[in-house]
Amino acid sequence: MKMRVAIEVVQILLSVAIVVGLGMLSAWSYRPATDDIWLVTSVAVLVVVVLGVRQLQRAIAEHRTVSGSLAHD
Repeated sequence: MKMRVAIEVVQILLSVAIVVGLGMLSAWSYRPATDDIWLVTSVAVLVVVVLGVRQLQRAIAEHRTVSGSLAHD
């Protein structure tokens, strides 16, 4: 696994952890809106994953292109 691909994977994992952590703190601090907070947190996690996967696909494609061009030289 090349560095850019690894960085993208770590970025997705850290982003999801941060979003969930903020959701937990928000739900803890304002109990009446716990259900709404978790709904918003779930949507935010989904958005983070979708955007992260797109970047991960680009990194993998770039890695394959670079690896393929080096193999032919």
